[in-house]
Amino acid sequence: MLPIRIVPCLDVRDGRVVKGVRFRGLADQGDPAALARAYEEQGADELVVLDVTATPEGRSTRRDTVSAVRAGLSVPLTVGGGIGGVADAAALLEAGADKVAVNTAALRCPELLTELAARFGSQCVVVSIDALRTDRDRADSAYEVVVRSGTRRLARDAVEWAREAVDRGAGEILLTSIDRDGTRSGYELALLRVVRAAVRVPIVASGGADSPRHMAEAVRAGADAVLAASIFHQGNWTVEAVKEALAALGVAVRPNYEEEKDPPPARSAIASPVPSQACVSESQESP
Repeated sequence: MLPIRIVPCLDVRDGRVVKGVRFRGLADQGDPAALARAYEEQGADELVVLDVTATPEGRSTRRDTVSAVRAGLSVPLTVGGGIGGVADAAALLEAGADKVAVNTAALRCPELLTELAARFGSQCVVVSIDALRTDRDRADSAYEVVVRSGTRRLARDAVEWAREAVDRGAGEILLTSIDRDGTRSGYELALLRVVRAAVRVPIVASGGADSPRHMAEAVRAGADAVLAASIFHQGNWTVEAVKEALAALGVAVRPNYEEEKDPPPARSAIASPVPSQACVSESQESP
């Protein structure tokens, strides 16, 4: 088993970290830059910053937030929220992101994933998939894609979309169960299994973590990384304690970043791209 990644997630609104249940009832959790530094010190392998109101508000992720987080961070950083085209992605990479997570815009214009992969490399392109059971009362229910922070159903099969997104150039999947988000009831293991069977790229499991045991279950269901928010923000677990518990459960984890022998490679500047003509930026469309 390859070592898995432990990934704290910072859902950001108006420059502050927030957290709710199924993207509702968002409550303030603190300053994103301060939390990012704390999680790196605890041993986080990566960080994810998601601007949860960027798409509903028709704008891109705030670059100042990304720059502030990056200023005190050495581990890889994925940023998502309101990315409508190549120019938006380039701006976030210039601000300090290592990867960009695309959701609504990729569903509207799947060719965007191909453009991003061609411009920056598939390793920089994450497709963020928010999935909801079509029937919560059935264990064998299919999963459909939802967008705009889980408020709009698309009647699009989540597994089929995952397969297409990878074929078009996505190098990683951030897979969130809306049914489980913020509930701390464990990851949606059935969803992980069916997506794992459909694609070969890394999958980051998101939605429902309450304990290292939940994370171990997600890994055994096919996750390459496990994302969590509430358990870290609310002080139930530190990243270091999670890694120790996972190791005791037989899950291989990575050493803390500062313990690695080689320093992180220098980040190169991203040249300003020519705006995409194939896809219209979300900021140019009405909600």
